[in-house]
Amino acid sequence: MRLSLFLLAASTTLAGCAANVATDPRPTDAPTIAQAVPEIETPKPQYGRYGFDETGMDRSVAPGQDFYAFNNGAWTKATSIPSDRSNYGMFSVLDDLSKDRTKQILEGEKADPNSKIGRAYVSYLDEATANAKGLEPIRPWLAKISALKSKAGYAALCAEADRMGISVPFASGIAQDDKNPDTYIYQMYQSGLGMSDRDYYLDKSDRFVKARVAYLQHLENVFTIAGEPNAKARAQALMAIETRIATVHWNKVDSSDSVKTYNKTNIAALQKAAPGFDFAGFIKNQGVNTTDLLYAQPSAIKAMARLIGNAPLGVLKDALLIRSLDGYSDYLSDDIAKESFAFYGTALSGTPEMEPRWKRAVNFTEGSLGDELGKAYVAKFYPPETKAAVDTLVKNILAAMGRRIDNLGWMTPATKVKAQKKLANFTTKIGYPDRWRDYADLDIKADDLFGNAVRVNQFDHQYAIGKLGKPIYRWEWQMTPMTINAYANFS
Repeated sequence: MRLSLFLLAASTTLAGCAANVATDPRPTDAPTIAQAVPEIETPKPQYGRYGFDETGMDRSVAPGQDFYAFNNGAWTKATSIPSDRSNYGMFSVLDDLSKDRTKQILEGEKADPNSKIGRAYVSYLDEATANAKGLEPIRPWLAKISALKSKAGYAALCAEADRMGISVPFASGIAQDDKNPDTYIYQMYQSGLGMSDRDYYLDKSDRFVKARVAYLQHLENVFTIAGEPNAKARAQALMAIETRIATVHWNKVDSSDSVKTYNKTNIAALQKAAPGFDFAGFIKNQGVNTTDLLYAQPSAIKAMARLIGNAPLGVLKDALLIRSLDGYSDYLSDDIAKESFAFYGTALSGTPEMEPRWKRAVNFTEGSLGDELGKAYVAKFYPPETKAAVDTLVKNILAAMGRRIDNLGWMTPATKVKAQKKLANFTTKIGYPDRWRDYADLDIKADDLFGNAVRVNQFDHQYAIGKLGKPIYRWEWQMTPMTINAYANFS
């Protein structure tokens, strides 16, 4: 058990980011690995003799012919993909373990009315109440969309939707300025599509054609579930404008180019270059007080502003209605939740069935109160001696890297100095953060799932815009202690 805890903790949040300058990772009194770990009984590895499952190999396959099948062939033949997943592997096994452990914590918390994570979990588990309420929780917001009479108020309505976590034509957020990494800046990106990429609208290959057919039917189904008239015609009109937006979107390659997507401007210049959408009103109504911004795809954003300026108001309102229902489908009744999953989960991602409700409740609680839940998770499953052992292991790795740099024959002395400086700047984040986020101002109610989801999104939005003008939150983590993953933040 001790070994499996160690492996989970190490694989869960091992991450390094170049942040504030650390001390030289090669102290003269750096402990050796033998000194770092106390003498304990060596546990039996869970997989094979050294962390690799040799029983999963297929030695009848030549490794030079198919290396994956050679290593994993027997495991692949003996393992079925669960019906609530589109793929399966060791990350999935660890994720299942993490979810089971998190569920243990939440099951113990749900009876405590003073537990915020318990109330969040209970609100999602209560499927009967969600079904009884139907779409009523979101009706006031849909009515607000319907009541919009003029494009003059469209940007402000988009800003309100954005604060609620609903997708709008221009995605935005607060992030580190890549060319001035000690500061945060407001950033904007192309958006406005119901499917994830322009290829889903424009590519003529069979799988994309099938996706378009399924999406058009999905749009019609959502209008129908919402009780809206003329569902088919409105679905076709919305598909048409999204297709026009897709034609001006940048492709994935260009959108991943850090040079092409770094474009600094100010609101006045953007408004002049991209008439058709009230960017100044949009940003102001997001609660953002700024003049400068970065925008990632200038030609797309300018062209989208023109498209919006020429589009019928009714179609723009329908896009907000659909994004609202899809975005909040998990927090409403089963009819809309299942419809949204049938398209996004099954038709697009190939997942046959939704996760059981308890897993989705775990996901919701972790996504809403990650650090609050993380504190409880660490207390139960990540003891101090495990963290100490992992921290020492990583320090040993950094020290070994430093010695390796010193001993490189091909590297000049001047380059070695720069390499050591770079290594000294490497800040590791292992297991869990030294600081936890404060959720005191987030209101969570046991009997209000939809309201909880809205308040979480608004709370996260306010938290993000609160970073503007402040030093970079170098202590902040981009994942929870329960997450099975790692990351590097180079800036």
